[in-house]
Amino acid sequence: MYKRCEVCGQKFEPETGFYYGAMFISYLFIALLSFIVVSINIFVLGIQVELSFGILLAFLALIYIWNLRFTRSLWIHLVIKYEPDYIKLNSSSDLENK
Repeated sequence: MYKRCEVCGQKFEPETGFYYGAMFISYLFIALLSFIVVSINIFVLGIQVELSFGILLAFLALIYIWNLRFTRSLWIHLVIKYEPDYIKLNSSSDLENK
């Protein structure tokens, strides 16, 4: 993960522990996804409970990195205001100093 945005210079980790909120989002996302996957496997496809949880673990292992990046991206977008005109409003010398 980059330390700063290449365009505006925004730090991706504004303070220590900034992404703790992303952990809660990740937890909620994985809990909901787990419930859906196991429910579909058991009630729709008729798969045994043990096999269903095995499939779930394999699926979660495959999406681990995607989930990490997705929830961090979501968290930073929720917390830090996006300013599309930032480059127009600030000179290039300001960007170099960041």
